[in-house]
Amino acid sequence: MNETKARLTLVCKVLQDLAGSGRLSHKRSFEFISWFLFLFVIGLSLPVSFGASPEPSSPALLPSGFLSVRGSQIVGPDGNSVRIASVGLTGMNVIGGRLELEGPFKGIDGHVAAMNAMGFNCVRVDWIYKTLDDPAAMAQLDQFVAACARTGLKVIFDNHNNEATAADWQNAAQQKNGLWFDTGPGTDGTDGGGNKGTISAARFQQDWVVFARHWAGNATVIGFDIRNEPCAHTSTPALWGGGGPTDIHAMYERVGNAILAVNPDALIVCEAVINYKKDAYEGDLSVVRDLPIKLTNPAKLVYSVHEYPKEIGGYHGPESGPGYIERMNKMWGWLIRENVAPVWIGEMGASMVSTTSKEWGTTLLDYMNGKAPGGLTFKHDQQYVSGDWWAWGCLTGQNPNGCVREDGKLRPEQAVFIDRILFRPTGSAGRLQ
Repeated sequence: MNETKARLTLVCKVLQDLAGSGRLSHKRSFEFISWFLFLFVIGLSLPVSFGASPEPSSPALLPSGFLSVRGSQIVGPDGNSVRIASVGLTGMNVIGGRLELEGPFKGIDGHVAAMNAMGFNCVRVDWIYKTLDDPAAMAQLDQFVAACARTGLKVIFDNHNNEATAADWQNAAQQKNGLWFDTGPGTDGTDGGGNKGTISAARFQQDWVVFARHWAGNATVIGFDIRNEPCAHTSTPALWGGGGPTDIHAMYERVGNAILAVNPDALIVCEAVINYKKDAYEGDLSVVRDLPIKLTNPAKLVYSVHEYPKEIGGYHGPESGPGYIERMNKMWGWLIRENVAPVWIGEMGASMVSTTSKEWGTTLLDYMNGKAPGGLTFKHDQQYVSGDWWAWGCLTGQNPNGCVREDGKLRPEQAVFIDRILFRPTGSAGRLQ
């Protein structure tokens, strides 16, 4: 109201000055005033400062209820597009696994409250088959989901590996045999990291059904990321198609539909196969063009990749600028550009202290937000690409080092990038990044 009054006062002053100057005839004054008032009415909807960008709005929680898919968009129960802006929480992927709740926060409730306060609307949490066999671990997950429910945060669970080991971080992060199972046809009887295999393909599916049924009807748990970082550069590669025992495309359909049979509301997240030999460091979803995943409910399918700079994994090829944009267009961006399916970046991040990581982050966030030349574009009623920042907590001695400082605040070098993945409802000023 005050803004409108100020504009009207300005218009009246201009008209008085013109009329008093004698520079306009009565006829021309009438025509001038008519046009001036017309433009004034049109201008009421414009910002006061034409050169200033709108002030960012506050990040928002995801809507209550479950999510679905429409074209390349993830949508809420009302059909409006949403953006999953999650943070990665790990810990169950090692022997005796418990959630890695590092930082100056008191218990699970303190950590969840901090996640919420920092603008995240979801948490990606890992689990393995040993989690199911550990009542204390399952109790901790129950407590975590309950705390998220109280604050409005959502949860996506991912299956991270088979044979958790505290002695081999690399194998805990990305199972070295490249598969989702480690015994039976298609394997060498190990997980690739020196551990004897115990999980067959059938057991893997059975465990997922048991785990998914545990959360059935719980609207806090909105999705299941079936397998973390399957690989094709190993001696037992995961293959997209072919029908053999290591056909991950067939596994995604088989396990995804088995999950939907017991938990029909959940999103089914299918990760691309990573292949270092073919420079598919984030995972290759170009294969989806010829062989897409078909679920009993197509409105629950979300594809996923992981994006990191070279300093995290020693990758080759461009990590910023036009070359990086071209690679993302080929590997996964085409699914969004052609409105085929949504892609969630299930892991992304770094300590963000080096120049190269900042250049990587700038290119990636511009791409996700439709600001990169030659990249993605979005309509006004659409949300940008969803992402998951790796990782939560006050972690030290590693890269990424955790997004939280010792004082409980976001590390400023990471915060400037995290802010650009947060969910701001369509049409708000904050969406204009």
